[in-house]
Amino acid sequence: KKNIKRLLTEKQLAVWDYLQKADRATPRKISEKTKVVYPTVRQAIDKLIRLKKIKRIGQGRSTSYRKL
Repeated sequence: KKNIKRLLTEKQLAVWDYLQKADRATPRKISEKTKVVYPTVRQAIDKLIRLKKIKRIGQGRSTSYRKL
């Protein structure tokens, strides 16, 4: 589990840290809480999904993400 820190940039790590604390969150909420710009949050989410660390819940405007 510590290896994930070596795979992520500082901003991606901020997104990961927030998702570990939140039950679930939208990309906009993550951006607001971490002060990471929205496009970077989206990129971090995509990477975390590929790493099988988070999963998508819902679709469209109501899409949120949670830690696996």
